[in-house]
Amino acid sequence: MTRLTLVNAYLMSTSGAIIYLIAPVLIGTVMDSLAIDADQAGLLLAAYFAGYTLITTSAVFWLGRVNMRSAAWLSSLVFVAALLAGAAQTSLNAIYASLFFAGVGAGMLYGISITIIGQSEAPDKHFGIALAAQLVLGSALLFAGPAVIGPQFGFAGILIATAAFVALLSVTSHWTPTHAIKSHQTNDHAPIAGRAVLLGLIALLLWFTGYSGIYAFVERIGVTGGLSGHEIGLILSLTIITGVAGAMGAAWLGNRMGHLAPHWLGALGTALTIVLLSNDPGLVRFSLAIVALTLSLNFWLAYMLGSVSKLDISGRYSVLTTAALGAGATIGPAIAGLILQRADMLQVLMAAGLLILAGFSGITMALKRSANSLAASN
Repeated sequence: MTRLTLVNAYLMSTSGAIIYLIAPVLIGTVMDSLAIDADQAGLLLAAYFAGYTLITTSAVFWLGRVNMRSAAWLSSLVFVAALLAGAAQTSLNAIYASLFFAGVGAGMLYGISITIIGQSEAPDKHFGIALAAQLVLGSALLFAGPAVIGPQFGFAGILIATAAFVALLSVTSHWTPTHAIKSHQTNDHAPIAGRAVLLGLIALLLWFTGYSGIYAFVERIGVTGGLSGHEIGLILSLTIITGVAGAMGAAWLGNRMGHLAPHWLGALGTALTIVLLSNDPGLVRFSLAIVALTLSLNFWLAYMLGSVSKLDISGRYSVLTTAALGAGATIGPAIAGLILQRADMLQVLMAAGLLILAGFSGITMALKRSANSLAASN
């Protein structure tokens, strides 16, 4: 696999993740521009992730049979066209439909990028680099959106800028392989790998559901702790730096600690995050919590994705990691919101912590079972 192929995969993953990265900007701008409430704005992301999850779930049946380079070009075209169509609409239902198709394009781009990276020699390393690329490149829209684009051009301007961003990154699509690399493993290992990768995908879904529930309400935790909007905004701006540090830490570390130790490091970082966020943290504790959250999330996500790719010896099911992430991003905030309506933020953190713990247990169990089964058969 060439460097240009991997660079293209990094850029496709950035396109596929950009709406999730700028979600706070998107939601805030559409509420101001169209004078809609939070529930209606939330449906924008629900529509987007519905298309995102649907296409990546179905891709397991057809992605290996089509020309991936052509699929990458088509996905970019659909993504850009849907964003521009959404920018031209005034009807909320039409915008929902546009974002649904934008999710289809984005999900396919992210799914293809994960398939390529998952078949590299060091997926943990390359997933770390891809996550860092998402944060660094996506920060341009994250900062320009609320500062310049939103105030001057509104919600339509945000969508047009995002379309231009995706179109610019799509120029490397001709470096996409035409077909996925086939596995050289024998069919004797197929049942073992199938069960292991299924367990890994369930673990990833639970893990990301928990993390998304925390991330969605982290700003509310700061408000409850008495922090001002300026203080919270300043602290959250650190997430680019600390997020990149976590992702690049995974890229640098790679397989040096084996397959399981990085998951334990991620679990420890998450436990620290939950402790720091508990009981209405003040300025110092909230700042430390955000550092711990973004470091551990981006470090651990690289290894979660890498682990599922290693479990998938056929190379066929890695695309479903995109569906698991999309579903987790949709379900997590919804569960957290329901709990918050009936209890307090501590209960949200506890529920999220249990989901993350379940994901941690599932991925480590899948890795151990796969290693033991393959060792016994050799």
